[in-house]
Formats: sequence, structure tokens, C-alpha cells
Amino acid sequence: MTIANYHAAPQPAPFLVSIGNLHATQHHVVTPAGTWPIADVNVTTSDQTSTTTHTPTWAIVMVVIFIWFFLLSLLFLLARETRVQGFVAVTIFAGGFSYVENVPVWNAAQRADVLNRAAFLQGLIGQERYRLGR
Repeated sequence: MTIANYHAAPQPAPFLVSIGNLHATQHHVVTPAGTWPIADVNVTTSDQTSTTTHTPTWAIVMVVIFIWFFLLSLLFLLARETRVQGFVAVTIFAGGFSYVENVPVWNAAQRADVLNRAAFLQGLIGQERYRLGR
């Protein structure tokens, strides 16, 4: 067999965005529940995270250690720490079927990343619908 007669199999389209087990190419959305044309898909997100603020442990320890030396050590109690926990639910609706991917979130940057990926996927859907004239 020579190089001229060799025909390589077509390569699959690369994933442009992945959100947990949801993956999207230029023309399809791939989930564990199935693969759908991207123009037939609707995507919604639901932010199920909670944000709380606490006094960090190190601040309480510093107050206990330095309270005998300075009354100003009570200012350590003004230190605050923000904690984010929960998940972002990304739902795919396509042709009477739906798939929900719950993506765990542990900080504000992860939450923003998941929501930005969902927005990018919605942009891909809009581009494909425009290309097809829908």
C-alpha cells in the first residue's frame, strides 16, 4: 500500500465547550442521554448555590492569642471570609427529551465559569440557527 492509496477516516469534530458530561461541537450536542443537532436544543441554567460569610478561624485564634497584649486585636474579628457551595443545574431540552447536568461549585470563580460556558453554548445554538435560517 502506498501513501497515495491511503485514505484516512474522517476525524470527529472537536468539542468546543464542555460542561460536566455535556459536550458541544459546531453542529451537535453530546450528552450521556444522546446526541442532538445543536439547532434543535434549548439550554437553561439554574444557579443553586448559596453564599455565606464567616469569621475565619485564624482571626479567632489571633484574638485569643493577642487579647492580653492589645485591645486592638479585637479588630481581627472584622475579618470576613466568603464561602460558596452548591451546584449549577444545566438543562438541555431537545425533541421532547431533557437532560440535567448538576455541576458542583465550591467558589465564585467556578460558578462564573459554568455560567459562562452555558452562555457560550447558547451562542453556538444561536449561530447554528442563524446559519440554518430558523
